[in-house]
Amino acid sequence: MSNMAFHALGAKVRAARRAADLAFIICNETQALAPYRQAALVGYFGARRTRLVAHSGLADVEADSPYALWLAELAEHLRPQLDALPPAARVLALSPAMLPPALAASWADWLPDHVWVLPLAGPDDHAHALLLLARETPWPSDFDSQAPEYLLLQAAGMYGHAWWALTARRRSIGTLWRSLWARKALRWSLVLLPLVLLIPVREYALVQAEVISLRSQVIASPRDGVIKRMVVPPNTPVEAGQIIAELDDTTLFNRLAVAQAALSSARLELHQASQRAIESQSAKAELNLADGKLREREVDVDALQREVAQLSIKAPAKGVFVYSDPDDWAGRPVQTGERVGLLADPASLGVQAWAPVNEAVNLAIGAPMTLFMRVAPLDPVAAQLDYAGYQAVEAPNGVASYQLRGHLEAASTVARIGLRGTARISGDWTVLGYLMFRRPFSAAREWCGC
Repeated sequence: MSNMAFHALGAKVRAARRAADLAFIICNETQALAPYRQAALVGYFGARRTRLVAHSGLADVEADSPYALWLAELAEHLRPQLDALPPAARVLALSPAMLPPALAASWADWLPDHVWVLPLAGPDDHAHALLLLARETPWPSDFDSQAPEYLLLQAAGMYGHAWWALTARRRSIGTLWRSLWARKALRWSLVLLPLVLLIPVREYALVQAEVISLRSQVIASPRDGVIKRMVVPPNTPVEAGQIIAELDDTTLFNRLAVAQAALSSARLELHQASQRAIESQSAKAELNLADGKLREREVDVDALQREVAQLSIKAPAKGVFVYSDPDDWAGRPVQTGERVGLLADPASLGVQAWAPVNEAVNLAIGAPMTLFMRVAPLDPVAAQLDYAGYQAVEAPNGVASYQLRGHLEAASTVARIGLRGTARISGDWTVLGYLMFRRPFSAAREWCGC
């Protein structure tokens, strides 16, 4: 009956496809060979990585519990003794007297009196795990082939090979290289890889870009004042002379009203002085004074009227008035010469881009550019580089970049002023290998300084 149980157990071991399944079988199915109260499987996974893998009666174990940590420390202590056991009888009858005082002090808390330790050795004859079988009755001191416990030694050898195959089997580098080299695909790849890296390609950079007008002029405030309202919405076509914004200056209107009233008074005084000059020669001097005062008042009124006319900002030419949100300008104070917006010519479109400092390839004048707009990624627009700045400035995204400008090579139905996207700027010719490893080489040189 025991032999049948052993063969059934061997079939289960061979059917295990994962180390977790095998560990569960070792701790729970070994009960069919010999009775025990508890079984624990502790695995060796390298330096300071010994841990509890499985335990009888548990579907999952906590490797950081006090019991698991004590078993891991116990396994580390027993490892040299297990490797020194003779292959014919690789079993250790463990007792508290064989342990250091620190480990022996906790024995009664975790284990019964009688414990067998079975090392699970692989083909290299080294223990890759150990199996602790504990019970209240003593284990046999001799290894009778007819005793049920004898099958535990045979099972330990079977467990060791299976555990090694699922966890600790490693092929040497030479064996791995020979198996890979035996594949034709790898050999062809190694032959073709240098040729692929030598394929000539153009160096390029992908940068943020925006569609702009190449012929535009700044619309500035003609005088100090407060923006009353923006007459036209943003990005609106306007005609020459059309009012595009208005300034609000109540003080100026009050001054004009006072000047006009003073002008009316000066005219009345001149008329009265003319009447007196007819009757008296001495009144002719007053007539000259009244005439001078009238001229002075007329000059004041004319000057104030010209300033009032400047309250309406007009478009100097035909184009598209480009500015930000109208709500941002309403009630905003401005000074003379302060920029209010931009009057752009929609018939002359170009590209403005910002190349980050670490992405600035050889940006020669006339380099080809391709603009991929976010609203139309499938309709690229061809352009040509006209200007590349020499001094780094802060781009809209806050990155130090070189400002670039170019013109569209042909009219586009999808491009309009203000659209943003990504521009691909081509540089000098190089090889594919340099293009692939340029950034890693640059980062390595910055890190090592050579």
